[in-house]
Amino acid sequence: MKNKCLTAVSGGVDSATALLLMKNAGFEVGGITMIQFGRELVPDASTSEAEAAKALCERLCVPHQTVDLREKFRETVVAGFIRAYENGETPNPCVVCNRFIKFGALAEIAFENGASAYATGHYVRVKPCGDRKLILRARDSEKDQSYMLWMLTQEQIKNFYAPLGEYTKKEVREIAAENGIASADKPDSQDICFIPNGDYREFLERVAPCNDPSGDFVHLNGKILGKHNGQRSYTVGQRKGLGIAYSEPLYVIGRDMQKNRIILGSNSDLFKTSFVLKNASFSACDMPSGDMHCLARIRYRAPFVDARVIPLGDNRLLVETAEPVRAVTPGQSCVFYDGDALLGGGIIE
Repeated sequence: MKNKCLTAVSGGVDSATALLLMKNAGFEVGGITMIQFGRELVPDASTSEAEAAKALCERLCVPHQTVDLREKFRETVVAGFIRAYENGETPNPCVVCNRFIKFGALAEIAFENGASAYATGHYVRVKPCGDRKLILRARDSEKDQSYMLWMLTQEQIKNFYAPLGEYTKKEVREIAAENGIASADKPDSQDICFIPNGDYREFLERVAPCNDPSGDFVHLNGKILGKHNGQRSYTVGQRKGLGIAYSEPLYVIGRDMQKNRIILGSNSDLFKTSFVLKNASFSACDMPSGDMHCLARIRYRAPFVDARVIPLGDNRLLVETAEPVRAVTPGQSCVFYDGDALLGGGIIE
């Protein structure tokens, strides 16, 4: 009897090709699509993506189901996104969505419906290693999405398939075109799914209006330079939109939430060689009990850097980097690797 695999399909070329590849690999396949938001979050939201996913499954003669996860998505991903900004952090909602929605609520429904395997269109590779299953960086380094999956647990990874990991994006589009998949030439989405225009400030003002009063821009030397427009309008490393005339370019270095200050400084002030993580977790190994040496990445597209990781207890870690890293941003993820293998990560405090 064939193994039953449900593939998360979204209407895009990646998930469509993942479904096709799982079918060609001999699995009894089906598509599962989540509705994670509607016009209550995105005024011009449509059902076109779900309709495209359904049409794909009909064309491939495989079953399809749509799951309404709007309430779960809003309670988990959107609420956490808003809360992070209120706490002076710059969140990464895709990491949370993968952990609790795509590989959480959606995958759980897939297994409840009799699936023994779950596949997605993520650009990663997966392989067994002893009694664990590892996530590896994708062959296409430009599309690699392993950074976004650091929060997954072994339980979530053990029955996970990632058929795109050995392909480049160009090859995926070619496979889709050769098989008549309508989304073969569809452009990639670059923004957070519930903020399609990239304007998170407008989103926060519309969905979670709050008293975000103006305060002082303060240089690291203590000099007050002007007034800012509210804490939620700024992130570490930001240069544009400050409206400050100064003898050199200024950047946001940090946020003082208690005094309602935005701290400014020069580009050189953005570099650090040590910082602390919270909510750390590891899937490829146990939480380190002593110092650990590995590669670290502090943002999705940041360069890898050699790092020493020191446990502090309570799922907190001190990270010391072999060379300075720029714009270490509270709320973002720092992710660890051993070569191509994803180890785990944590949230920058």
